[in-house]
Amino acid sequence: MDKKFSQEVRAIIYHPMALRCALRLLVATTTMGCSGSVSQGTMADDTPNGSQGGAGASGPGTQFTCNEESSVGAGRWRRLTKNQYVNTVRDLLGQSADTAALVPDAYTGPFKTNSLFPIQEGDVGAYDSIAETIAAKAVVNLNGLLACDVKAVGEDKCAAQFIKTFGARAYRRPLQSEEEAALNAAYKTGKEESFTVGIRLVVESLLSSPSFLYLVENGKGSAQGLHKLNGYEVASRLSYALTASMPDAELFAAAAKGSLENSDGVRSYAKKLIESGKFIGVAQDFHTQLLGADAIVNKTEVSKGGKFPQFDEAMRAAMLEEPRKLVGYVMSKGSKSVEEILSASYVFPAGPLSKIYGENLQVDGDGRAQITDGTRRGLLSLAGVQAVHPKQFSPSAAVNRGHLVRRDFLCEEVPPPTIAVDFTPPPNAEKMTAQERLREHQTNPSCIGCHSLMDSIGFGFERYDQLGVYRSKDSGGREIDSSGEIVGLAENGKFENMGEMANILAKSSEVRTCMSKQWLRFALGRDPSQEDGCSLQAVTKSFLNGDGNIESAILSLVSSDAFRFNRGE
Repeated sequence: MDKKFSQEVRAIIYHPMALRCALRLLVATTTMGCSGSVSQGTMADDTPNGSQGGAGASGPGTQFTCNEESSVGAGRWRRLTKNQYVNTVRDLLGQSADTAALVPDAYTGPFKTNSLFPIQEGDVGAYDSIAETIAAKAVVNLNGLLACDVKAVGEDKCAAQFIKTFGARAYRRPLQSEEEAALNAAYKTGKEESFTVGIRLVVESLLSSPSFLYLVENGKGSAQGLHKLNGYEVASRLSYALTASMPDAELFAAAAKGSLENSDGVRSYAKKLIESGKFIGVAQDFHTQLLGADAIVNKTEVSKGGKFPQFDEAMRAAMLEEPRKLVGYVMSKGSKSVEEILSASYVFPAGPLSKIYGENLQVDGDGRAQITDGTRRGLLSLAGVQAVHPKQFSPSAAVNRGHLVRRDFLCEEVPPPTIAVDFTPPPNAEKMTAQERLREHQTNPSCIGCHSLMDSIGFGFERYDQLGVYRSKDSGGREIDSSGEIVGLAENGKFENMGEMANILAKSSEVRTCMSKQWLRFALGRDPSQEDGCSLQAVTKSFLNGDGNIESAILSLVSSDAFRFNRGE
């Protein structure tokens, strides 16, 4: 794009309304930003339980209750994550987008959400450059891009129709009149050179707009600060939560008809999205991020101290893919449950992983191999999970692995050591094994408060080395003690080995309660708060039934007040 067009189009993209949106996005703490969407429906006869309450999110270990003051937690606007951006461009234009130039996604807990993460000056250029590349490819097949016959209706009418229809898909809602006018101005600027350039500038303008890059949610507000999301906002929230991409034609039509104005309608369309099979990829992403498994590909974070030369790129790739295969199998051919994900007695020993799990394993047509000796049990026992925790080489990984379970599967944050902690090594520490030194924490008054929460879980993983290889004895030939206790459970949390620990976690009500919070955090891009108590209660109830069916819990989540409403001042 030459200098003239660049200046003209930038002025159009950031016209007064869009600029107000962008500026509000930088400081927004709620959904009450600029007005940029069509409001559907009313608050009447569809108001959440209660209407007020504090705005702050509570800590990860907080127990939320459903009471008369429960309402909906304060919402946040989110910028599309890299994955969502790539998927959206694919579904919008049938193209692959290169997001390497964009800054890394920002996190909420363990999840990539980009909540309240404004575009920095350097990012603007990157988004502009990506938009230019995508738009240039899009107009190569102009007839395929446009839904009208240029010769029959004329260039300007065809452009106007394209702006209205394609713009609505890009913004995931009908355009306002001033937005259509601004895009038409971009078209006319480009048309000075050619019709093709005019259409190209329209596509660039749309892909560079905050209305495309952000999940803008204004809703219809009430005096109490509640905002019922309109049908298009619900459609976007539903689609990105269940497919990680923009709404399809059917969901967009449902929003236009008002079919998403109540919980039954949202639940009905959520079922259709789940049944389409697209939710499987989202479930895979959820668990991969929950485990922090993608750190396995980062050479600077995953160091094995030169002790494992077989830990090459092929091994890393196989380790990263295995959790996705396990979750994908459970969600497509298994029970779709928390219990099976955490206690499955099978692995996927593709490629170099056969060196870890044993080359004599019998692999079925799904690439799955049963583990009959109890050495592996569920998602947490996979080699890649062990290899990435801890991220740096350590004589014993029990603390880090235990902390992973405590924080992300029990939703309890362990505080850092206080200045009162006594770091004096125990007597004869040099003669003790790493595990013996860790077990000393269980009797040391200054350590037991925190380390009993982590180490006692981490001991269950002690028979896996830093590469995730199972061994029964340490390097000195001594038998490894893998017994421990998951402290704080309502039921007995004591175990003798990894298999028993996995079964306890798989059936634990605490884990399933935590999963309800994690799925809300993942789907909405914010921490749950006390105001979400009633919504969380419904999701948790679904998880507590039977073996913890994930799809049933997700249906409870998307039809809850927390999903269909927002709150802000």
